[in-house]
Amino acid sequence: MKKELIAKIFLIVVAIPTLMVGLQAFFDPQAIMDNVDVTLGNNSGKSSTRAIYGGMHILFGGYFIYGAFKAQREALLILGLYCTGFALGRFYSLAVDGAPNAFIGTWIWVETALAIGAWWLYSKQKAGNTVETAS
Repeated sequence: MKKELIAKIFLIVVAIPTLMVGLQAFFDPQAIMDNVDVTLGNNSGKSSTRAIYGGMHILFGGYFIYGAFKAQREALLILGLYCTGFALGRFYSLAVDGAPNAFIGTWIWVETALAIGAWWLYSKQKAGNTVETAS
């Protein structure tokens, strides 16, 4: 029970900023890109930002909330893959491009910590473990 509660809290805590980024990017894609000094000068850039940082983050955030209550193991797997992918891309970029700005520098460590946490919690879940609610 304790592991399920920790996983539930972890997934909800991650879902909230994921949803916030998603909503901001969906409705104001330039605001998200301002954090990395990128100007979206055309509709294709706006569309891509709305899709990746907007729509995808909204759905991932929503799934993390659903998973917290109904499918923790699956949500932790997706979160682990999601954050590991971000961390790998950021570390590779650090190696080939050099140091990013402070905003991205912070996210390197946040995404790495979230990946480690997700994988650790995932490893503590039993296969086929879904959270059952009392009916």
